[in-house]
Amino acid sequence: MKKLLLLIGLLFITTSYSQKCYSVTNVENNGEIEGINPKRFTLGVKQITEEILSVKHSICENGKPVEVIILSIEAPSTGISLGPFEKKRKKTIVKVKITVDGDDYFGQGDSNTDVQSTFIELQDENIPFEKSAFSSALKKGIQEALSDF
Repeated sequence: MKKLLLLIGLLFITTSYSQKCYSVTNVENNGEIEGINPKRFTLGVKQITEEILSVKHSICENGKPVEVIILSIEAPSTGISLGPFEKKRKKTIVKVKITVDGDDYFGQGDSNTDVQSTFIELQDENIPFEKSAFSSALKKGIQEALSDF
């Protein structure tokens, strides 16, 4: 009888203090981004979100749903050009909304890119997703949004 009570008590303690399990179920893009395949975009956003969530929470296939919405993507650039030489600065700003357990968390991240060139095309579609300025800004935005979670 004592063993049964001890076992029930131990089971109760472990289930009441276990971490919740989450799963990124939906990624939506309300912004515009060029040069990234939509499937690659969705998988990249999901991977970054799960990576940041996994620092404090468990990730599993059938966990509580986490939805990520990219509210906007802005990429203003400034630069000067003198003959064949050019210097550009591009700031990528990503605003995100993450919904977990019915609560909304908002974040904004930015990434600066400086380029000095001589007649060089500045966009390369073969750059890995995790190396892009968008990815860096997205990661900062998701970290900001989930800092209170």
